[in-house]
Amino acid sequence: MSTHTLTIHLFANLKERVGSGTINLEVPFNCTVADVKTLLKAAYPGIAHQLNKVVITANGGQVFIPEEVLPINADVSILPPFGGG
Repeated sequence: MSTHTLTIHLFANLKERVGSGTINLEVPFNCTVADVKTLLKAAYPGIAHQLNKVVITANGGQVFIPEEVLPINADVSILPPFGGG
């Protein structure tokens, strides 16, 4: 099976728990957002619960839903929930 690498940018408490703001994740072609979350939960169990509530964007801000396939070699941002008021 062929793979490609996603560059994943983490923010706020996700960044703190992983210990880095950027990680590279090798994923199979046709990898969906849901697949990425599953891989990250296995690799970083400390953020598993938080990944259920994040927004995932790629290549400059396009939002992707769980069933969507991420672009090859995408630059992915994982944004935790944030409040305002």
